[in-house]
Amino acid sequence: MRVGVDYYPEHWDESRWETDARLMREAGISVVRLAEFSWCKLEPEEGKYDFSWLDRALEVLHREGIQAILGTPTATPPAWLHQRYDIYPRDARRYPLGFGTRLQRCLNHPVMRRYSRLITEAMVSHYAGHPAVIGWQTDNEFEANLCYCDVCADLFRQWLQRKYGSLQALNKAWGTIFWSQEYTNWSQIPLPWVARCGQSHNPSLWLDYRRFASESTVSFQREQVEIIRRLAPHHFVTHNLMGLHDSLDYFALAQDLDFVSWDNYPGGNWKEAGHADLAHDVMRGIKQKNFWVMEEQSGIPGWEYIGRRPALGQIRAWAWQAVAHGADAVVFFRWRSCLYGTEQYWHGILNHDGMPRRRYREVARFGEEMNRLSAELDGTTLRHQVAILSSYEQNWALQIQPQVNGLGWWEQVRRFYYSFRRLGAGVDIIPIDADLSQYRVIVLPSWYILTERDAQRLSEYVRQGGTLILNPRTGVKNERNVCRTEPLPSLLREVAGVEIDDYDPLGTDENRIRLRTGEEFTVSVWADALILQGAEEVAVYAHSIFAGEPAIARHRYGRGTVYTLGTYGEPALYDTLLGRVLDEAGVETMPGVPDGVDACWREKEGARYLFLVNLRGEERSVPVPGCVTVLLGASPQGGMVNLAPYEVGIYRCS
Repeated sequence: MRVGVDYYPEHWDESRWETDARLMREAGISVVRLAEFSWCKLEPEEGKYDFSWLDRALEVLHREGIQAILGTPTATPPAWLHQRYDIYPRDARRYPLGFGTRLQRCLNHPVMRRYSRLITEAMVSHYAGHPAVIGWQTDNEFEANLCYCDVCADLFRQWLQRKYGSLQALNKAWGTIFWSQEYTNWSQIPLPWVARCGQSHNPSLWLDYRRFASESTVSFQREQVEIIRRLAPHHFVTHNLMGLHDSLDYFALAQDLDFVSWDNYPGGNWKEAGHADLAHDVMRGIKQKNFWVMEEQSGIPGWEYIGRRPALGQIRAWAWQAVAHGADAVVFFRWRSCLYGTEQYWHGILNHDGMPRRRYREVARFGEEMNRLSAELDGTTLRHQVAILSSYEQNWALQIQPQVNGLGWWEQVRRFYYSFRRLGAGVDIIPIDADLSQYRVIVLPSWYILTERDAQRLSEYVRQGGTLILNPRTGVKNERNVCRTEPLPSLLREVAGVEIDDYDPLGTDENRIRLRTGEEFTVSVWADALILQGAEEVAVYAHSIFAGEPAIARHRYGRGTVYTLGTYGEPALYDTLLGRVLDEAGVETMPGVPDGVDACWREKEGARYLFLVNLRGEERSVPVPGCVTVLLGASPQGGMVNLAPYEVGIYRCS
């Protein structure tokens, strides 16, 4: 387990490097990320590479016992490359995007591909045997290549030709007879560029374009990974993902990586600090293994506008929260606040003056603790009995046709995730092709596109004893993004024991439902009227056009159970309903954890480690199991631990 920092020696005079390296070592930092934005310095002229400055920087760091992760610098192609070749992406109006920021490149352009391979091969060849280099980060914060240039248009048509084989098959799959859009030549197929103000493209075309754009990014990365594997097979390969970002398929992108990393800015990405827990769990679920945080917030965020300074102790608390959720390394961004450029006010561990002040001391405290506990915590992982299934394709389909406010993918996930967490249950966020049998309860957000394969996997999971929770708008479309003809939830009707008779997109309008136990709750967004076909009624609508009709149903199928939710409710509904589901399924929980405290278990070889992180500015009292050994933080008194504001407790329970 490691503590690290993102370092940009090219921004500073070489006379400062030794001081930086010494201060890093004294703060417990053992690894740095370098060079991901330095293409113009590594290749100042076409074909002329200069690694001498990076060699000297690595030598200084290595003398202090600090290892390095090198980033391939392809997120920032140099000005000479742009001047010589038109590699700019085009927006949806087909206007070229200009030079002056980062990511201003089309990942499908053959010139961009060629020069990216060349700089990657030159770097890896040079550093494959360097004693300080341990791994590589590909590019930086990939997004889907949503480009509308002629190169992408041609490649998209070739992609479609490989997928469908013939125009006849494509026309049938997409239903292009609608609005007289049947194609008679592959060259007629557009990208979903701006065609007419206020009008949308065929949703089948849109979804295939999103798939193509995502695959383009995966393919671009794969070329770099193959070079690294060939020339430096002893180095690891990772990439810094962006949490809940959803423009590309992270499951596909991560297949070529040894582990995923991600960039965590809890004080800059969320309205309330401390809501990084969901994103950590999403990242851990990408490969169902521990991860790294490659950029961890270390100060005030800001570009043109400046955010708030984290409270005293909050930087350390966020770092330990990352470890609690499965991070094996926390790499802080950045070492020193930059004097120039767009990120002048994205503050690092050190201010612009380079003096070690309070943020440095806070990071150093975390570094000392992490290094001291590393031997004990190394190899620990998280194991949960509850999972939420995730799919980027489902998300894209709902982005293409949102249908009603509140139906967004991450909005749905949050409803369940935070209810489970309030109830004391840990949650994994996993793909549908993961091993489902290890979970007692699985939530299926709107599985809008339902295939026969997915339906079979889910039905078998329930038949073997699992509990499945279905949500509205499941089974609406097939894999071509075309509406299915079976009554909803289509291929899952038998396992759910219900049929959707009618529905009402409520949006922000509210309804009420009443459980059989008599409790009433407010619902909104969507209302499905359920017909029971073997299932039992759990709740009915209390008024509106579906008054008295089933809103939630429960069905026994094989050895398992399916809950069908026809609507979305207030938090109290989920806490009530899911509490009963967890009890029925025999899920282990840790009740009584107060709001603002993140509680997680990591475990290995019979030992379990409880992490408690107080993310609030007030003291919190937390129940803990008996017979725990204190590794960090306050000692329990009478089965409770009092956590000061932004304090952390770590306890071993053997």
